[in-house]
Amino acid sequence: MHDTRDIKRRLPGRPAVLSRSAIENHAVQLFHEHGFAETTIEMISAASGVSRTSFFRYYSSKSEIIWSAFDEHTARLRRRFESSHADLRPVMDVVRHHVVDNLRDSVDVEGLWTRRFQILDSSPELRSEVSAHWISWGAAVAEYVAQSTGRDVGDVLPQSIGGAVQGAFLTVLRRWLTHANPTIDLMSELDDDLMPLCRVMQSWIDE
Repeated sequence: MHDTRDIKRRLPGRPAVLSRSAIENHAVQLFHEHGFAETTIEMISAASGVSRTSFFRYYSSKSEIIWSAFDEHTARLRRRFESSHADLRPVMDVVRHHVVDNLRDSVDVEGLWTRRFQILDSSPELRSEVSAHWISWGAAVAEYVAQSTGRDVGDVLPQSIGGAVQGAFLTVLRRWLTHANPTIDLMSELDDDLMPLCRVMQSWIDE
């Protein structure tokens, strides 16, 4: 009688399912080397070792590879704010703290997040999608400010603060593109850059 355990050990096992992050790593590298427009789904599939059909089980398009991590970054920022409604610190201190810490959680030592940002910020093919994603990021700030100050989210103050913080954040990210890898020092730089803006915005809230 054969030991079925031995047979099972001899049978070729199914290959491990390649994770979304692994496909993303290959795709971002190809985007970086060849450009977003010039990189095809076939190239990404070949580099990742999956079929075109398998690719679409993970992503609906090339642009989703770029935006998925950014959208998760925004969703995590919104969750941070949602958990801070009992925070007794000044509103803009909370905003600054979460914006900086949220970016710290996103940036990886391999520089993948930074390369992704460089691609989305420099690819003409992605520009039509940029505004909607950044509006969502600014809205996360505006929603927190509105709820913390008892204002409607569509009022001038929350919307202005959301837009101003988003603009400053984007400016700092673009400046970081000259660095191979953001470090803790650069997070401190972001905090320093946001501090005077948040101080002015806090004065407006206090009025």
